[in-house]
Amino acid sequence: MSVRRNIVRYGIAAAAFLLVCGGALALDFKPYGRGDYETLVKAHAGRPLIIHFWSVTCPACVAELPQWEKLIGAHNDVDILFIDTDDEEERDRAAMRMEKAGLATASHYAFADSFVEKLYFEVDRNWRGELPFTALVAPDGVRTTVTGGLDDPQMAAWLGKNAGKK
Repeated sequence: MSVRRNIVRYGIAAAAFLLVCGGALALDFKPYGRGDYETLVKAHAGRPLIIHFWSVTCPACVAELPQWEKLIGAHNDVDILFIDTDDEEERDRAAMRMEKAGLATASHYAFADSFVEKLYFEVDRNWRGELPFTALVAPDGVRTTVTGGLDDPQMAAWLGKNAGKK
């Protein structure tokens, strides 16, 4: 009888733990739709802003997530936002990747419009959806876009010009 009671007790404790921790660890992907690029840029006006577009189906994107965590730690004076370009079905995988990379507390958005070409166009008229893709907005509002990873020379030059170090 005591074995059965312990199993029930542990089962209830495990369920409570998962309920509490599961909700606490879930990422909050805010919807990203038409017009949101300009809204985000305006909301961060006067500060260096990096908007990074990525996907769980992009091997380069996933591989460099730990580097983004290091960048955030080194540049607390730069606002960094992550935009997941995946379909809704991939959102859980995206959340797991971000949590694994130590990016659970970063600002997360996710495409919420099926007409993704419009979303690309709002950021850069020449962007066709290649990933990784990053929009860099200087404090004075000057915008630069980079197709490629964090090791792109444009990224380093932009950070050197617009960001201080901790």
